[in-house]
Amino acid sequence: MQIAQLEAVREIARNGYNMSLAAETLKRSQPGISRQIKELEHELGIRIFARTRNNIVALTPQGEEVLRIGQRILSDAENLRHIGSWEAPDSTGELKIATTHVQARYALPGVIKAFTIRFPRVVLTLQQGDPVQCCNAVESGEADLAITTVGERQLDKVVAVPAFNLSSALFVPRRHPLVREKVLTLKKLAEHPFVAYSPAFAVRMHVDETFARAGLRPHVVCSATDADVCKTYVAAGMGIAVLARIAFDPERDRTLVPLDVAKLFKPSILSIVFKKNGYLSRPMHSFVSMVAPHLTQNEIRRALDGSQPGALRMLADLPRI
Repeated sequence: MQIAQLEAVREIARNGYNMSLAAETLKRSQPGISRQIKELEHELGIRIFARTRNNIVALTPQGEEVLRIGQRILSDAENLRHIGSWEAPDSTGELKIATTHVQARYALPGVIKAFTIRFPRVVLTLQQGDPVQCCNAVESGEADLAITTVGERQLDKVVAVPAFNLSSALFVPRRHPLVREKVLTLKKLAEHPFVAYSPAFAVRMHVDETFARAGLRPHVVCSATDADVCKTYVAAGMGIAVLARIAFDPERDRTLVPLDVAKLFKPSILSIVFKKNGYLSRPMHSFVSMVAPHLTQNEIRRALDGSQPGALRMLADLPRI
């Protein structure tokens, strides 16, 4: 069994079972890839791919297991190749971070600046997306880690280490009638149109669930993955919005007011997402320490090794941002 054979299986599956595209990605010949697959099938005594008229159309059940195990082997092999460069005093390489707009815009600038000073030869790449896209990026290897909420979704190939309680606030125009309300209630909020995060965000999920439990359904006129876009439409008078509190910028948001709704909506859990059984390089650990200094290296390694991350630290004890 060879690494090249496992790479061929992975790229064929990634490219929709198109051998030509897989060969182009790997910079190999199509006949060479076909030979590698046949040799691997012969060695394992199974069919990895289902074929129709000599065309690959799908993975067999055994092939799905080969792909799953092969991806883990390839990931470990890639980690081994990088250990030398990652662990040197003057580490080189690329650190890929997947995160949401709010974190990239409001929470991470200081951390990223400090990291680039600490590791001047490491290229730090930010990939923005919604929480599902962030987790998928870590799972596929397109990102080394993610900083995002994950909600209640099941995570099979990644692990989420809880880092912060992410507070929400109700963003309204400065002269909005809710500003004069002494006590905010769900019923009062539901009387106004909403500008909302997209359903992929934990904040949106908590808002929807909270209103549903109260038998209410607010009218959402617009949704977006970008807090700044949501604030723009709130400022334009289109509605009110429950957003992450850290998205309020006193200098830029002078036409808006963030109202306290902590008694109405529970905080979301902001997590740092890693690939299960992944390698925690020195730059990765340094970056995480800069983001969440209260997380210990032991906690992170236990999570990577498969320990239940929710049991590592009581969620109620997490710092609130």
